[in-house]
Amino acid sequence: MSQELPPKTSVEFQPTMSHELLTRALQAVADGLFLFDSEKRLIFANERAQVLQSNLSQFRIGSRCCEMFWRTGEDEGCVVDRALDNGLNIEFEIPGNQLAKPLFIKVQPIGVDGDEIKRGAMVIAHDISALRRAEAEAISHKSFMANLADRSPDEIYALDRIGRITWVNQRAEMGNPVLMIGQRLVDFIATDSRDEVSDAITRAAAGEETQAEILAVRPDETNRDFEANISPLWKDGEVDGVLVFLRDITERKQTQELVSQSDKLRAVGELAAGVAHNLNNSLTVIKGRAQLLQMKATDPGTLKSLQVINDAVEDGGKTLRRILEFARRDSIQRFGPVELHDLITSTVEIARPKWQRESDQAPIEVKIACHGPVYVKGDQAELREVVLNLIFNAVDAMPQGGLMEVGTRGEIDSGCFWVADTGCGMSQETVARVFEPFFTTKGARGTGLGLSASHGIISRHGGEIYVVSDPGEGTRFEVRLPISDTISRLIKSEDEVSV
Repeated sequence: MSQELPPKTSVEFQPTMSHELLTRALQAVADGLFLFDSEKRLIFANERAQVLQSNLSQFRIGSRCCEMFWRTGEDEGCVVDRALDNGLNIEFEIPGNQLAKPLFIKVQPIGVDGDEIKRGAMVIAHDISALRRAEAEAISHKSFMANLADRSPDEIYALDRIGRITWVNQRAEMGNPVLMIGQRLVDFIATDSRDEVSDAITRAAAGEETQAEILAVRPDETNRDFEANISPLWKDGEVDGVLVFLRDITERKQTQELVSQSDKLRAVGELAAGVAHNLNNSLTVIKGRAQLLQMKATDPGTLKSLQVINDAVEDGGKTLRRILEFARRDSIQRFGPVELHDLITSTVEIARPKWQRESDQAPIEVKIACHGPVYVKGDQAELREVVLNLIFNAVDAMPQGGLMEVGTRGEIDSGCFWVADTGCGMSQETVARVFEPFFTTKGARGTGLGLSASHGIISRHGGEIYVVSDPGEGTRFEVRLPISDTISRLIKSEDEVSV
């Protein structure tokens, strides 16, 4: 047997709150509260409202709304008028100044017992000075962090968890202006470092920090060395992305390589000086004994043999002096005028047996291109050694034969000579190391000292040596040396006499 539920009844709630209790409730509101009647006159303001209003203008109960401070513009009139006329809520902000706090104002029309004629308005004034201070501090902090990031010597990239760029600092924009937000960072990394960077980004997204040296591709398609620090970007205790700091260390690595090369040269110099000193002592003994025997010997055959020994000792002494010159790259030496055309042609004749002997099966054609007499300051024997080294290297680079061109030319303040070949050429990595001591591509056949010694000789002469090469395209070495002042003065004086 089902039980019937009692019929629903409606309960009519009657207002029981007294005027005093309502007033206390309105006074307890944290915001400023103003009430206006249908004639737009103030009938109530709580204590908070009086504090906020007193900072702007004087008011009293019975004041009209237009006598107070709620205006949003010069021509828009009183906001209470507009709210009552349109029946709409109005919200706006009154900026703060030295005397008043910034306020957020909300005007809301209200009715009394559903009678539209008895309508009024309620105005709520909320103090937003704390909010504006927080916003100002946030903006200041954000500006400080942005300036700090932009002034950083590193390129800084913010990435999402899959490696797409979401933000970059100013240095990154300057270093790689073609990058765009949303692109993958690994697209700007050199191929040799791409896998390493991808792995580091994946590990950073998992919460691990990594460091590495990488190569990055610049807009001009050159590679630069970077020290990379890749770390997770945390937010609310979880990894939200990846931060990448790239510091350009190209110049630092080049400096380290130069220091390393200098250390090698110093070691070679010390070794050469020690060897030369010991051999010179031995040669002195040999030469002394040979001279004593020459004084006592009478047999022509013996005297001839002793003379051969003396000549060999003299040649050995010259070799030792050249070794010491290599060790003392900064030694002071007086240079005289050297005519490059004579130097080149005579050196080619000295070196001719080498390529004729090594090119029986693969002939090498030699072309000499000299443009008039060119005098430079230098030591003829040392410069001849440089030319010989360059010629021998050119011959070794053409095992299948080819063309070798040797030439000279004069410029405004320098004289130049070059040796070019159509041989196998060199990669850019090899070109960068070609003047390093003990670096050679000839295997056991090479010592790695020929070009290093040549570089030292040219530097000591105040000149420069350049190399241009590509695999399969041959190699060209070019040397520039200062013009001889002696010959320049001589030519000038002869011209004056002829005039």
